Amino acid sequence: MAIVICTIWMLVVANPAFAQRNKGNVQQSLDWATGITVNGKLDDWGDSLQYEHATQHFYYHIKNDAEHVYVAIRVIDKDRQMQIFAQGLAFMVNTKGKKRDGPTVYFPVADRLAFRSIMSADNDDRPDDMRKGALAAIRAIHVMRFDDVLDGQISLENTYGIHAQATLDSAGALCVEMVVPLNRLGISVDGGDEFAFNVKINGIMVPGSGTSARTMRRGYGYPYGYGYGYPYGYGSQMPSKPREEAGVWVKAPLAKE
Repeated sequence: MAIVICTIWMLVVANPAFAQRNKGNVQQSLDWATGITVNGKLDDWGDSLQYEHATQHFYYHIKNDAEHVYVAIRVIDKDRQMQIFAQGLAFMVNTKGKKRDGPTVYFPVADRLAFRSIMSADNDDRPDDMRKGALAAIRAIHVMRFDDVLDGQISLENTYGIHAQATLDSAGALCVEMVVPLNRLGISVDGGDEFAFNVKINGIMVPGSGTSARTMRRGYGYPYGYGYGYPYGYGSQMPSKPREEAGVWVKAPLAKE
């Protein structure tokens, strides 16, 4: 099984069998990042991503440069894509190298009201593909546990240096890129800091309205029956907090040029 909080893949599109898998907590080094533009397109990452999260069915890679840590993720499974639009991918960092909660970025999560408007039968420009409607309904990045950023939503165009973009590629895979400044995490390349990270699809698909993922792909109800918005306070229709998939922790020293 393999990993990615912030960024790395390598043989996924061409041949997923070559992707490195990670079946437990591991230690590895990050790669040095050059020429990465965070636009949701993975051209900057080579032919494919290097690591596979086999349990959650996605590929990823993580890199850093002198100022930022980057994450790239590619999700092929459509059920998992729908789960992501409802609950987000979670990139969590622990700057003490511990397998514990730390600063976390959640993205992409479609805004439910915007999604409803975009997918309305009265909308003449309603997309045929619900995933495109969900992408168009992304309005914010969600953050938690940063020392100098309040928990909750921040604008896609913010002054914190935390940015993320998502697209669908020509094969229908969901591609996500994130970037977080190292100084926002309180670590540096020169300081030789080591940190632990966890990249995963947040929560699990928990039907809140009796609607299956397959039905949602064909119908209008997504993403509201899937506890939309957890853990951001929107899931009022949910009877309880969904059980979370643990993901895989990776302990990794920052790369040096």
